[in-house]
Amino acid sequence: MKLLITTNPGMEDLLIKELVSLLNLRTDRLCAHVLNRGRILINLLVNMSINDIFLLAARSNLAHKISMVLAEGNVSKDMRSLDIAYELTLKSCAENYLNQHLTFAVRAERIGEHEYTSIDLAKYVGQAIVDAVMEKYGIRPPVNLDHPTVIFDALVVGSKFFLALRISGEESLHKRGYRIYDHPAALKPTIAYGMLQIADLKDGEVLLDPMCGGGTVVIEAARNFKLKNIYCMDISPKHLKGAMKNAIASSTYDSIVFILGDARKANEYVKDRVDAIVTNPPYGIRMLRRKYLRKLYSDFLKSAKNILSNKGRIVIITAERSLFKEEALKAGYNILSIRKVLHGNLEVEIIKIEPT
Repeated sequence: MKLLITTNPGMEDLLIKELVSLLNLRTDRLCAHVLNRGRILINLLVNMSINDIFLLAARSNLAHKISMVLAEGNVSKDMRSLDIAYELTLKSCAENYLNQHLTFAVRAERIGEHEYTSIDLAKYVGQAIVDAVMEKYGIRPPVNLDHPTVIFDALVVGSKFFLALRISGEESLHKRGYRIYDHPAALKPTIAYGMLQIADLKDGEVLLDPMCGGGTVVIEAARNFKLKNIYCMDISPKHLKGAMKNAIASSTYDSIVFILGDARKANEYVKDRVDAIVTNPPYGIRMLRRKYLRKLYSDFLKSAKNILSNKGRIVIITAERSLFKEEALKAGYNILSIRKVLHGNLEVEIIKIEPT
């Protein structure tokens, strides 16, 4: 069985690791190929039912969309590829997932240089599905582009065509549903969870997000880890109140300690020894002058050093990699890793450091 799975660009390896864990597989039972940033083709050398894949979608913290591959083949840049996509779809048995009553839609995407558009691809694939259903049932299946019951993904990446049955539904799985308050620089929950994985959290540890915004990091931590204490701190009463609302909506409020405080003086508010600080500070290009951002990083890093445990580490996401790295080295930290990811349309870095 093959699956097409999307995740936040830059998190592909973390997703593959998560799948191995969720499916309780040996690594040799799962073959993964990154088609392009954020999009992975998974070949599972085990049998899974559609219900199993539904459960996988429900349990994954890093996947955005999950689809089951029904057909694949080679295509080229020219218009003749549309006929190939039609024939591959016609032979895919897509009609087995429809009847004369179920509405469907094709969501097409084309990556690379081709003579045809995504709209062209959707038209040909959709017609093939209609023809296959009419052949089986004698009735034309209803198409609903806005609210379909069944979604097929038609994807062309370079010279490869894929037709897949969407298992995870229309909405991206990163939309958890608990975001009552939407912070202006909100972090995707999938990125927040990935940062927690990079921090290598262990049961019984203490976590702090000193610039918590809408609380995404601490909520993801409370939902997925058994920690001793989780601290959510922000200098803005508005944002802290918003984080509380989100925590209530996610049923994690009782697992989190909320603090109105300044990250530059974190040691004055948090008396625990903190094992991991995971945070999304303001980006200089979005909100602050570079001079102020340097001061924020410097003061935060000095304060954090006073409360980190002997195994303490910090994971942050920033668009100012060189500035943060410079201040971290000045403050006496080692740079452990740097990972480029996309946060919306902005390329940023997730940086992990520890005191020297």
